[in-house]
Amino acid sequence: MTRVFNPRFGTSPISLGIPIVVFIFLIFAAPHFTSGENLSNLVNQIVVLLIGSLGQLVVALVGGIDLSIGSLVSLTSCVLSTQDSLVTAIPLCIGLAVLVGTINGVGTAVFGVHPLIMTFSMATFLQGVAYFILPAPSSAIPAGLQSLAKANIGGAPIALVWCIAAIGVTYVLLRRSQLGLHLYAIGASPPNAHLNGLRVVPSTIAAYVFASLSAVCAGLFLSARVASADPTMGGPLALDSITAIALGNVQLSGGVGGVLGAVTGALTLGLLANGMNLMGISPFVRSAFTGVLLLVAISLQKRKVIGL
Repeated sequence: MTRVFNPRFGTSPISLGIPIVVFIFLIFAAPHFTSGENLSNLVNQIVVLLIGSLGQLVVALVGGIDLSIGSLVSLTSCVLSTQDSLVTAIPLCIGLAVLVGTINGVGTAVFGVHPLIMTFSMATFLQGVAYFILPAPSSAIPAGLQSLAKANIGGAPIALVWCIAAIGVTYVLLRRSQLGLHLYAIGASPPNAHLNGLRVVPSTIAAYVFASLSAVCAGLFLSARVASADPTMGGPLALDSITAIALGNVQLSGGVGGVLGAVTGALTLGLLANGMNLMGISPFVRSAFTGVLLLVAISLQKRKVIGL
């Protein structure tokens, strides 16, 4: 029990209990919530948010934030529309992620640009490139892409496999690798981490590269799921992923948070979005509600911890 609620990983009975309470509430409040079709759709909806939230978590651990992941999801779908084969499309998207993440990391860690400014500027740039490549939505995507989101493995939807893989990779990175230990140390105190011989700049860059790789993975899945490319596809992901990790008690100042928190936060937000959709609530109201949730979640964090 003490390991589950270790303060270093940010999890608490409240953050773990919220998605359970929301799930029980929706069973009675939302029509057809427990239908097989809706539950399958819920898993598909949460995959993109979960992957993006795990990338956002890694950046948050070093005291950063990445507003560019939504635009990178959109750009990924646009790049896919220019390719005929996954053999060329996937390496191209991975290379794009490494480039974007490296630039974000260098801008923040080497040149001292505030993460909000750096990643917002990158998001604006990437969105412009996405519109340049694909001015309007298109169904031209590489052959075989749909199988990445609509196939079944051992009777289980492949979306579940994406979730398990994303959680597993992030867990190993943060809990079983030296880089993960360095990320927590840097987020807790960059000067102390530097004095103790940790390579602060390369580790910070690695965190942003991981976030960009997560965004590209989310873009691949989303493009496969909807079988099309759209220059606005990833628009809400930046705000949603930040809200998700905040709901999971990840401290946006750095040094505190874990995979379980990101998962519970993404699950909570995914359940709320699905339930509101079933109850016929306007997407504009859902967007406003997400903003309120983010404000509340951050306000409940200790001000001396987040530096406000």
